Amino acid sequence: MPNSDDKFLIEFGARLQKLRTAKKLSTREFAYKAEISHSSVGRLEAGETNPTLTTLIKLAEALEVDMNTLTGKK
Repeated sequence: MPNSDDKFLIEFGARLQKLRTAKKLSTREFAYKAEISHSSVGRLEAGETNPTLTTLIKLAEALEVDMNTLTGKK
């Protein structure tokens, strides 16, 4: 059974993918725009890795959303 951190990462990954596809960006295009590696995007969307604050900022900027939208937290 996943713990709360695992659950958050899985939900975050699904939200990230939904936001990315809503912008009609491929994973490669998004990675370039966010200045992170293509493989990092894949790991984040799969909920396999915990992003740093710097990465969260880059993701939000690349998607043109605020941090609350990106993380699903209010």
